[in-house]
Amino acid sequence: MFFFALWPSPAVATQLHQLARDAAAPDARLMRADTLHLTLAFIGDVAVDRLPAIEAVGDQTAWPRCTLQLDQLGHWPHNQILWAGSQSPPDALAQLAGELSSGLQAIGIRLAARPFVPHVTLARRCRHAQVKAFAPIEWAVEGGVLVVSHRDATGARYEMRRRWSAA
Repeated sequence: MFFFALWPSPAVATQLHQLARDAAAPDARLMRADTLHLTLAFIGDVAVDRLPAIEAVGDQTAWPRCTLQLDQLGHWPHNQILWAGSQSPPDALAQLAGELSSGLQAIGIRLAARPFVPHVTLARRCRHAQVKAFAPIEWAVEGGVLVVSHRDATGARYEMRRRWSAA
């Protein structure tokens, strides 16, 4: 499976992982710090021969430099997800997700028809959580990545296929 994402610095990932440990139910499956990310466009499974066109979408995208303030903790009970998000995400992120979506659709890749809700999944199988206030986490967004997800019995392992720096 492939997806475009923002990847936090190790320091931001550590802060997010600590937030997950503090808020998730004891039996929840915490995401590993090295897997935390913000998905911009989930592509799914595609044939390897489509990758050059997908990478070209990334090449043609204007990757913004901005600051994302993660200041919101939430829990989606219907799919048992604990997440961190922003009460006022930068407009540049919605524009970026829209640009990637348009580019992918132009090469024949259909994406799920749902609004872009910028968030970082902190835990799965989280039946309940202590959703509380926390010190905001500042994330300096400086580009994005195209990621390949490999799944096995231990969960997902992510491989960075390409990186793009902000202009």
